[in-house]
Order: sequence, then structure tokens, then C-alpha cells
Amino acid sequence: MNTRLKYIVSTLALSLLVSACGNSDHEHAEGDDHAHTADGGHVEDDHGHGHGGGVVVTDFSDTAELFVEFPPLAVGRESGFAAHFTRLDTFAAIDEGEAIVRLTGGGLADEVFRAGPSDTAGIFRPVATPLNAVRRRVVLELVTDEFTSTHDLGEYQVFRTEAEADASLPEEEEDGSLIPFLKEQQWKVDFATAQVSEQTLSRSIRAPGLISVPPNSEARISASADGQIAPVGAGFPDLGDTVSRGDALIRITPRLGGDLDIASLVAEQRSAQVALDAARTERERLEGLLAAGAVPQRRVDEALSAERQAEARLNAAQSRANSAGGASGVVIRSPINGRITEVSVSPGGFTSSGETLFRVTDDTRLRLTARVAEADISELGSPTGAWFRFAGSEQVYDLSDLNGRLVSAQSSIDQMTRTAPVIFEFDNPEGAIRPGSAVTAGVQTSQVFTLPVIPASAIVDDAGQEVVFVMADGENWERRVIRVALREGDQVAVTSGVEPGEYVVSRGAYLVFLAASGPAEAGHGHAH
Repeated sequence: MNTRLKYIVSTLALSLLVSACGNSDHEHAEGDDHAHTADGGHVEDDHGHGHGGGVVVTDFSDTAELFVEFPPLAVGRESGFAAHFTRLDTFAAIDEGEAIVRLTGGGLADEVFRAGPSDTAGIFRPVATPLNAVRRRVVLELVTDEFTSTHDLGEYQVFRTEAEADASLPEEEEDGSLIPFLKEQQWKVDFATAQVSEQTLSRSIRAPGLISVPPNSEARISASADGQIAPVGAGFPDLGDTVSRGDALIRITPRLGGDLDIASLVAEQRSAQVALDAARTERERLEGLLAAGAVPQRRVDEALSAERQAEARLNAAQSRANSAGGASGVVIRSPINGRITEVSVSPGGFTSSGETLFRVTDDTRLRLTARVAEADISELGSPTGAWFRFAGSEQVYDLSDLNGRLVSAQSSIDQMTRTAPVIFEFDNPEGAIRPGSAVTAGVQTSQVFTLPVIPASAIVDDAGQEVVFVMADGENWERRVIRVALREGDQVAVTSGVEPGEYVVSRGAYLVFLAASGPAEAGHGHAH
């Protein structure tokens, strides 16, 4: 491969963009058109590109991306392969394992050539010296302790002489529109690619949202008697502690009067139990009607609140009845499973009946309440799902991934905010999402579009145009102007500019944009 001038990318702001060729023996040969086999035929890989001095192929397995350059094959000629391997889970250079070149087919035994990693992380340099002038299939395989990545590079003619091999390459002009961004540069920055896929997305309506717990998933625990606070067991409840329903939290040693009527306390306890049973029956009845669409969610929420109040009265009555004995005091227990999110007392302190002691929150399932603007209500229809993201974060939480369900889509407009609430419930794995958080939400409508989809992070604003950078080969990129049809969370559906199966820069697109505006020296291919 003929040595060409080294290609250097630089910007005033980012020294990261200085070409790694200068210190990694990474030189490039000219040319950028479609990859060719050594006898002039097209490589069977859509992303291969010839560089004049040899063959260039980019290929993907499930685990790795291969970008490889090698000269035409000739009998007895040492053909060096410059194989760049990138992990697809981290997009980091692969610096361990063995690269194996296999020449197969042609009615002959396989020829195998091996090499370990070079001094430059990510690059392997096996050398193939063919023995027979015949058409051969070239397979390049990377074997590591963790995985094996196999890449079929297509069929190539092994020529009788080096002169015939070199003459097989066509004379092709460089495509000056391509933007070089080398593997050594990609490996040093936050860089990734994503394949364009055709997907069906729903149009969503943006709205401010609030994360909260369902009404029956939070309990404020109050003192049932005057007295002194004492721990139960060795420890005292603290913020973040996980508790189960019925767990003893503290003990209140009450100041008992001498005229307590035990019979009245027992009657009060029984009356509270009857009230709780009635409240629970009413709540179950209303939930059935809600499922049938006969009552609004508000009625169920009110019934849940009434049930909780009845339960609290029963607990208080039980505590007063227990306190009549006086000796052991009143044990305060958690009415629900959850985490302690508020502590208002300390050991040895005094409390009065009715004062708040703790708040326990069950945040295993949460609610998203999106406030849809009055002007968007007509577009809402029957919501099919939702997503949300926190301010300042690019991470999108899709409720379809969190066992989400629609709770209520009320049509009534709040007279103060001129919005209508749309409420969803969803799982909160490992308690990672905090109740009380304000979010930006997207309520998905029934309007769907089937189009090429790319990550939103792939788009760069170039003087008012939305552009992406599409892979021509592993180290050269094509600037494309796109037309956006729909933005859905962290995905964007486009009507033009990219096609399914192509690869776009999904992280680091702005660095490629800067590289496009940097100074270019003669040539932009490279030899290794």
C-alpha cells in the first residue's frame, strides 16, 4: 500500500481531534469509492470502500465492528491486514485476543494466518501469504476469552504476480465530501454508532408531569396517646429504612388517667372495625365500576382515602384499648409495606395524641400525572402510553418498559391551569425514581407512523439544518440533511436523509461535525 500524506484533523477548542496518526503509525492512502475485490469486482459488504492502494471493508457481527484494510492478494506476496476491532457494547478498542485470516474455497485446503494485538490497542496485523493463484473467500475472525467475532469479507482473486494484483485496482477519484474521523480518534472520545431501523412510533403530546405515589401507597403514622417515645428492640427507625406491614416502629408509654372505661374502649374498637369493613367493601365496589367505565377515578381515590381513615381510627382504638393495661405502653406499627420517608420523633422525647410520628411510602409503583394543555386535548384521543425525562437529563423512561398502565384520562379542564390530567401507573425498579419529581412527559396518541428511526442524539444543528453523519466506511462519514417527521422520547422518525440498515453516529456527532470544518491535507484515505 502506497504511503500518503497523513491526514490531520484539528480544532481550536478540542485537542482530542488531532489525528492519532501522528503517534500510532496510522497512515492513510488515497481514495474513497466503493470497495473492490482484488480482481476489480465489488466487495459484497455494503459498507466497504476502496482506498486506491488496497481493499477496505467494514463489517459488523453481534459483538464487534471490524474495519480492515489490505492489499490485493498475490502468490508469495505478504499481504498485511490492518484490522481495527471495536466492541459494540462499549465502542472501545479491543486490545486482547487473536485475529485469524482464513483463505477458503477454490477446491483447496484452507490457508490460515494469525496475529495477536499490535502495539496500538484495537489494531491487529495478521499477514497473509497465499500459495495458490485461485479465487478464495476471505474470512477474518477475532477470538478472545470472552467471545468470537466472525467476519466474511467476500471472495477475492489471488493473482499470480504482484504486478497483476496491483493492476487490478481501478483508478478512482477521491470523494472530497467524505469526512475522515479515524478509529484512534473514535476510541479516545465518547463515540458510538447506531443502525437505522424502520419502526412504528406513536405521536406524543408534550406536557409537564409530576411523579407521585398512588393514594394507598403512603401512610402518615400519628400518636394514639400522650406519652414518652421509646424504641422497640435495639434500633430506632430512621429515614430510608424498609419496613413491612405490621412491623413495630416505636413504643409510647402513655400517661393514663384513673377513670378509663374498658368497656367503652372495646366498643369503640369494634365500631372502628365495622367502619373499616364497610369502607373496604365500598372501595372494592367502586373499583369494579371503574373497570367497567361507570365511575371516574376520583370516586375510587376518595374511597381509598376513606378506607385509610377508617383503618387509622381502628388502629387508634386498638392502641387506646391496649394502653388501658398501662404496663407495656402502646406499640406503634407500620400500616403498609414501604420505606420510612419522614421521622418526626426521637427516643426519649414526648408526643401528644394526634401528632405525626412517621411517614411510610411504598414506591414500588408510582404515578405519572401529565397535565395536557387545553389546546392539545382534541389530539389526545385514547392515550396508548407515555414516557418522561427529568430536566437536564437525556435519559427517557418509557412506561411500556416499566409495566405501565393508563389509570385515568379525564376530559374535564382545570379552570385554573387550563389543563387536563392524564394519569399512568408504572413499576419503579429498585426505587430509582423518586416521588415528587417534576418531569417532562410525552403522552402517546393513537396516531402512528412507520418510518426510519434514529437516536435523537445523532442529530446536529448545522446553521439551522438538522444533519446526521452516516457511515461510508469505519473511518469516513457522509453529512446528510434529514427531514424530521416525529420526535418520540429519545427516538426520531425521519422522512428523508437516511435509509434502514445504514449506520449513523449516535454519540460524538458534534466531534465529527467539528472534524468536517477542520483543515484537510492532501488525501484522506490511510495506510497502516
